[in-house]
Amino acid sequence: MAFIIYVIGIIMGTFFSDVLPVERQEPNVGRTIFDYFIHNVLADVFISFTIFTFGIFTAALLLVNDFLVGVSIMHSLQHGNDLIYIVTALVPHGIFEIPAMIIAGSIGFKLIDAVIAKMRGESNSVFLKDIFTFFFLMIILTFIAAVVEAKITPYLMAQFS
Repeated sequence: MAFIIYVIGIIMGTFFSDVLPVERQEPNVGRTIFDYFIHNVLADVFISFTIFTFGIFTAALLLVNDFLVGVSIMHSLQHGNDLIYIVTALVPHGIFEIPAMIIAGSIGFKLIDAVIAKMRGESNSVFLKDIFTFFFLMIILTFIAAVVEAKITPYLMAQFS
């Protein structure tokens, strides 16, 4: 479910990118691993804690975040950046950051899964174990993404600029 919402958000952002006028911005120069990690882990934790809304705010936060990714892609294209530049800017850390965000969204939907399982008479004994496992994996992926975003992505972008 979180993956589907993630994809829908990006697609919506690309189609409705003209809704948010954005000035050309330079890449984030000088940001540290810690800066990226804190920024992304706070977003992931916030999405995870929407578990208490039975997925309503989880879906909304995923849509908004990924809508902005789609908007950023379109604005980057409109400002003359080619697809190689955009892929270089997003993919290296995105292969870790995107799964972390999808896992955060999955955590946000876990309570509704547990309630549905309970209503069906199924056991939900692994509920907390799943959440802790997902949370731990989310933190690890977010940290790896921060390292890549701070150290590898700028180097790769410099090669294509």
